[in-house]
Amino acid sequence: MTSPKRECTQDEVWATTDTSRGFGALLARRYVADYAVNAISGRGVVRNYGGFAADTLPEAYPFTLFDHRSRANATGWHPQVIVVSLGTNDFTTPLHAGETWASRDALQGDYERRYMRFVQELHARDPRAQIVLWATDMANGEIQAEVAKVAATLRTSGAPWLTYVPVNGLSFSGCHSHPRSRIRP
Repeated sequence: MTSPKRECTQDEVWATTDTSRGFGALLARRYVADYAVNAISGRGVVRNYGGFAADTLPEAYPFTLFDHRSRANATGWHPQVIVVSLGTNDFTTPLHAGETWASRDALQGDYERRYMRFVQELHARDPRAQIVLWATDMANGEIQAEVAKVAATLRTSGAPWLTYVPVNGLSFSGCHSHPRSRIRP
């Protein structure tokens, strides 16, 4: 996001979204590497932002469209590094009546199990890639704590291809509280 404000119209969201100025693109440029961005605003591992009903990111990830027919198969694309940053949408809003989880502990348990399975699926697809789990300090540290548990469990089960990176102090001041890039390409 390049927007200087959080409250935006849909047109402003489209006008200020520039993945070429995002973290992945900037890092790729630094190392003269190719990159791909797979992201869907508001999607979580097991719970979408505010509990809204739609495919979670692991459910939607294999597809280029939301129709569940057009599979994302980039023939020949085998990344050396895969960076995954999930948890913000699962944990930054309170649980509501009628959601699947009766408690935060239940949500955390489901998140940990599903996130581990998703990371293992990514590794199975690209077994030579280093996978980096990246977590912000939002939600009073809950996101970092949960991602650290996932990383520790995977490492204990034999995952030398996994790295955990905590990220503190990131500004979420772009449209709809997305990270805002102030860095010029």
